[in-house]
Amino acid sequence: MSSLNNKVSHTVALGDGRRASNGMDTFIKRITMEAGKAVLKRFGKDGVHYSKSKHAYDVVTKADLLSEKMIISAILKKYPAHSILSEEEGEINAGSDYRWIIDPIDGTMNFASSVPLFGVMVCLAHRNTVKLSAIYLPVTDELFFAEADKGAYLNGKRIHCSTTKKLDASSGCGFVGSRKRTLNFVKKLLGVIRGEQLFLNSFGCISMNSCYVACGRKDWAVSLYGEIHDFAPTYLILKEAGCTVTNCKGEPWKMGDNEAVAANPPLHLQLLKLTKGV
Repeated sequence: MSSLNNKVSHTVALGDGRRASNGMDTFIKRITMEAGKAVLKRFGKDGVHYSKSKHAYDVVTKADLLSEKMIISAILKKYPAHSILSEEEGEINAGSDYRWIIDPIDGTMNFASSVPLFGVMVCLAHRNTVKLSAIYLPVTDELFFAEADKGAYLNGKRIHCSTTKKLDASSGCGFVGSRKRTLNFVKKLLGVIRGEQLFLNSFGCISMNSCYVACGRKDWAVSLYGEIHDFAPTYLILKEAGCTVTNCKGEPWKMGDNEAVAANPPLHLQLLKLTKGV
């Protein structure tokens, strides 16, 4: 690794009150936005290119591959010794303490169906701790960014999660479907609600679910299924916006947890009563 890479990486890892030096924060914002703008140009033109499994949502478009190529190329050019984990490409340069985690289009089924609800997600982890995260929602031109211990931002302005304290007066996000854990959670949720103001919906992409919770448009998010590229980028933005982010058992979210419960502290405690054991 070059001396420049060592210097930049060391500063990011410190977490002692200093901002990422030498433009690493600017770099992650730039590559995420550039990929998102390229994806937006293909919106309404690209359908499903191929399916990765029998699940209807597990599809790939040519725009996914374009976004991924742009992001990976930029990272390899600037930080050639860093590891990369991307949804379609898999692992590159495994073994570095620094790993970029990429979801080139989150909400691909929406994108392929001409539904304007999708995002591009990139984060940087050091020794399995996320240090920088950027999520770009191209249709609304909204860039969400977080740096560990420095807060979360939307287009440069500090954001915070909601202050709603009662679950039965809240609006939450979570994938609603027929999978067993989801059904169990929804049944528990409906079973404890006494008021008439609870709303549960999903935008069909975890990036939008999470970002809307981070900036207070929604009150909470429960995600019971996913992969590392779904949770690592969203985790830091939610945490830095003031959310408590854990797995379903209430343990602080960590790399490898493919589930997440995120909300302000009072709501989070109420949600954990419903997610434990699902």
